[in-house]
Amino acid sequence: MFRYAASMATYFRKHVTLAALFVCLFSGGCGGGATPRGGAPGEAADSVGAVDSVAVDSVAVDSVAVVDSLQADSAAVRSPEADLAAAVAALARAIEAHTASTQEDTTATTSGAVLGEARGAARDYSVRIFWALVLLGLSYGIVVTLTWILDRVAEASPKRRLFFKRLVPIARLVVWVLFIYIALRHVFDISAQNLFAAAAAIGVAVGFAAQDLLKNIFGGLVIISDRPFQVGDKISVGGTYGEVTSIGLRSTRLVTPDDNLVTVPNAQLVDMQVANANAGALDLQVVTHLYLPGFIDEEKAKRIAYEAAASSKYVYRKKPIVVIVLDEFQETFITHIKVKAYVLDTRYEMLLMSEITERARRAFREAGLITPGHGARAWVPVHAAQRRADND
Repeated sequence: MFRYAASMATYFRKHVTLAALFVCLFSGGCGGGATPRGGAPGEAADSVGAVDSVAVDSVAVDSVAVVDSLQADSAAVRSPEADLAAAVAALARAIEAHTASTQEDTTATTSGAVLGEARGAARDYSVRIFWALVLLGLSYGIVVTLTWILDRVAEASPKRRLFFKRLVPIARLVVWVLFIYIALRHVFDISAQNLFAAAAAIGVAVGFAAQDLLKNIFGGLVIISDRPFQVGDKISVGGTYGEVTSIGLRSTRLVTPDDNLVTVPNAQLVDMQVANANAGALDLQVVTHLYLPGFIDEEKAKRIAYEAAASSKYVYRKKPIVVIVLDEFQETFITHIKVKAYVLDTRYEMLLMSEITERARRAFREAGLITPGHGARAWVPVHAAQRRADND
């Protein structure tokens, strides 16, 4: 800017000088126009002409010099504008180059950031999956340990055996529900809203794909909540009688008196009729069937049957013992005696039944109520006329 101002000042100074020279030329000389004293007019005229000629020549020379100087000054005046334009062009090129470099750097930075985020996300999910597997193993270990502890405690306290056994399916359900919640909510950091939405979507998808499995799972939840039977109960379902050993989300397992393990889907247990023999109680009613000939003394037979049940070490004496006598016909008349007694523990059901049968049969033989031929097929004579009538 200072250089440009100096050039402009020089330009205006030259123009002012040129204007002064032209004024002197056309006004009759730069000396004021007076005639020299003591000279002749002719000489004065010649001298004036000579002076004017010299002045004109000098003015012409000065004019040429001034014009050249003006051209140089004009070039000098224009040079800052050219420099400014060149500087602006250079600045534009620099800005363009910087913009291109910045865009390249931004692209490289963005791609690097995306790759870094992808690697970080993969690493993060790998860590999350690892901790989920660790939590799964820990939950399984907790379930196994709790089951083992509850079984041992149940066996150690016979009076509360069924109570501790009933805690096993509840403990399993609680542990697995907590595992699923902690894994989804805290390990994978899924919000409650997204968790409910995902559960709804998964429920719809799985509902169409695994309807039978869902029926069994809901049946297991109904059994656990409604409790028509519990672990340790003796139930009869679908012609199968046995003790409930476990209640899972998909199926329930029974052990029959012949020590067979039977698995029944929970959906069938919910839909079918279930007969519960003890309904959560430790004691259980045992019915023993005794058969005698139709001509025996019923009172004597009842007394023997009652004593056989009351003297057993497996009977629960706080509940009554009932003996029922029935008259039946199976090719001949027979006496059917039912002995209803309660056992101390459901595990001794078959032992009580066997001991009552052994004691009663021994006493029946000693009292002469049964003979060595007892149980053989009886033949009833038929009148010949009746036989012929039947043949006709």
